[in-house]
Amino acid sequence: WLCCLIYLYLCGENGTDGRTETIHVYAGTAPQSVSVATTTATVVVIEWAKPKYVNGIVGSYRVDYGNRRYISSSTTSVRLTDLKAHTSYTYTVRALVRHRLQNGTLLLLWGKTSPRKSFTTRQAKPSHPRSLSVIKRNLTSTSVTVDWRAPSLPNGCNSYVIYYCNKVGDIRRKEASAAPPYTLSNLKPFTIYTVWVQAVNEEDSSRLESKPSKLKTFRTLSDKPHQPRQLRYGNVQSTSVLLRWRPPLHRNGAIAKYNITLAEYNLTLAGGCFFNQSTRCSKSPAVQMTVDSKITNATVTNLTRLTCYCAWIVAINVRETDGKELVSFPSKTKVFGTPDGPNSAPQDVGSFLSDVSALIWWNSPLNLSRPVSWYRVSYYNVSSNPSKQIHYEYISHSDCEDQLVIFQYLRPSTAYRIEIKAEVGDGLFTSSVSYNFTTKPRGAKSRSCKTPSVTEKSSSSVSLLLECPFGRQSPVHDCHIKKYSVKYRRHNTGNRFTERKTRLTSFQLKHLFPFTSYEILLTAVYSDSFCSLVLNPSSLLIFKTDPVAPTAPRNVRVTTRNSEDVEIKWDVPEYVNGTVSEYRVGYINETYMPYINETYMPYINETYMPYINMSSSTSIQIFSLEPFMHYTFIVQALVKHTLENGDEQDLWGNPSIEKSFVTRQSEPSRPRHLSVIQKYLTSVSVTVDWHGPLLPNGLNSYIIYYRAGIHIYTTLTNDTRIANTNDARPYTLSGLQPSTYYTIWVHAVNKEESITLKSKPSNLQRFRTLAGAPSQPYGLQCMNRTSSSVRLLWRPPLHPNGLIAKYNIMLAEGRLVNP
Repeated sequence: WLCCLIYLYLCGENGTDGRTETIHVYAGTAPQSVSVATTTATVVVIEWAKPKYVNGIVGSYRVDYGNRRYISSSTTSVRLTDLKAHTSYTYTVRALVRHRLQNGTLLLLWGKTSPRKSFTTRQAKPSHPRSLSVIKRNLTSTSVTVDWRAPSLPNGCNSYVIYYCNKVGDIRRKEASAAPPYTLSNLKPFTIYTVWVQAVNEEDSSRLESKPSKLKTFRTLSDKPHQPRQLRYGNVQSTSVLLRWRPPLHRNGAIAKYNITLAEYNLTLAGGCFFNQSTRCSKSPAVQMTVDSKITNATVTNLTRLTCYCAWIVAINVRETDGKELVSFPSKTKVFGTPDGPNSAPQDVGSFLSDVSALIWWNSPLNLSRPVSWYRVSYYNVSSNPSKQIHYEYISHSDCEDQLVIFQYLRPSTAYRIEIKAEVGDGLFTSSVSYNFTTKPRGAKSRSCKTPSVTEKSSSSVSLLLECPFGRQSPVHDCHIKKYSVKYRRHNTGNRFTERKTRLTSFQLKHLFPFTSYEILLTAVYSDSFCSLVLNPSSLLIFKTDPVAPTAPRNVRVTTRNSEDVEIKWDVPEYVNGTVSEYRVGYINETYMPYINETYMPYINETYMPYINMSSSTSIQIFSLEPFMHYTFIVQALVKHTLENGDEQDLWGNPSIEKSFVTRQSEPSRPRHLSVIQKYLTSVSVTVDWHGPLLPNGLNSYIIYYRAGIHIYTTLTNDTRIANTNDARPYTLSGLQPSTYYTIWVHAVNKEESITLKSKPSNLQRFRTLAGAPSQPYGLQCMNRTSSSVRLLWRPPLHPNGLIAKYNIMLAEGRLVNP
């Protein structure tokens, strides 16, 4: 309990006599639920609830925090500012209570203080690292050590990020969790770098980086340069050679000089001067020379003629600290051979030119002790840099007196220079010869081929004679021709050309269509070891193959219209080989001529196979055939050709595939000779027989009509009975009435699908069945009965089944006795 001790001075009535009195006053409890609501790096909000008991009125609250710092608030929360980031603070809260005594005196009393609590502010961006420096004693060509001082305001700093980049702007970073110094590695030699450092605070998922430190610039030390690039040689003379190269891709310092070394090449081990095998080079240098770093080409002299050399070059840097030479790896080795003299070059160079291509030929060098193995041809645009030469290695043709090379994709109206030299063994060359030429203006083409000539032709092939496009007197011979290209197609069709290739001057085209006009283009292709030159096509050669008989008509089909007429249709032959002037159709009735072998059907003469000649129509109707007969027929086409001399030629084509059909059924003729077989006649049945129709026309059944009575007509009535039979005759009719006259007749029937064709009736036949047992008398009555007599009356049988001959009357006593 908190009490307040108050001393009061009490005055008397006259105001002179007084005394003091002590009063104990309780202010109240401490604020409740004190807590931190919001926390940042520099601001904290503290909240609380009112005290549970207050002896008076709460005027304000006081929050004490840090080192003797406080703040008052009239509400139940307070905002603390100007705090330090990442720092721990303690705080308490108490209430100021306003209490009024009975005599009216107002007292200000502090309530009880809340329990002491603490909070920590959040991290903030640290200040930038200080005093960044490079430790020079640790500086090398690929690494450097940097040092710095921590930030003046760390604000929870727990790591650093080192950024560095070269002049190109390739910024890289390294994370350093430990305190400085820090070593950067994998740097490029002799490169200027800029480095800076930033402090980092990491809390939960947030990352706070400081401002960068001051920039520091340094340059790494020199190192061995990379090897020189693209070493090449040119202008090879019998005693000198021009070498060219490019500086190293990564110099790693300031190149001080280049060292050039030439050594003899071991031809016995290498197998030729054109193999770049550095292991075959002699270990004893033949020539060495040093050139300045600013020079990238040099002429090496004092060489020996007809000698194979291998050359390489190294670049040298000088280290800054101790002046030591840093030598690169050697460049790629180049192997070359010196020629045997100035009078060994190829001779008589000539050319055929177009706008974008050139065909160059020359004769072999004279007075050589070794045969030429192959040629090296170099050419370049005169207006461009001669160092950008294009090289071709050309294999010599032993069968040709002259040599040939083809250049394509040239520029129109452009001057070119060409150099040719021959290899005489072991990769050694003769002297070179130069030749200048200028391509033709744009649109100018090379020479065209000559039109081929026809030597022989038939209905399906043609023989052609192909000549050298440049003529027999040209210095370029047929041995240079890689191929002839013969393109052909049907004349005036616009179809794509079909191409055939050959190296022979005599060529035959096969599998052509008969009596068809074709057009032919000829193109010759000249070839060297690398390129081909296609000459312009020749003029069109138009010719026509010889005529031939057409093929057989296709898709022959037949439609039966009725029992006597049919319609035959077909498609034109696949290869007409002209124009069809007419068709003819031959047919035969095989039902009456089964002995003719079907294999020979197309060759049956007109006696057995009548022909019907008709127009060029692809259908025909044949009439008056026999019903329900098996026929076989063929179709042939006739083509008339007008030959080149004006004569006409008729050619009958092959007959079509045999086609068979059966004519429809028709009404048969009437059955003949209907008769009754007497020995099979009974009282209830009869057996009849007849002969088949003369013209059955597809007969497949009979209908037998019969009825009681003697009639002279065949009209069907209600009492007419019908019997159907598919069996062979005779036929037995049963279920007849005894002793009854019947009339009977027969019809022949043809049934085709849903149609029934019935013949006329046969002759009528009449018969009477035999007598049978009559049915019983009926209506028996007893009349005039006496003691000794009786009169009987009855009616005749309902069905007497014959003539009643007599009646038998029987009497029995007491019961009826059956007769």
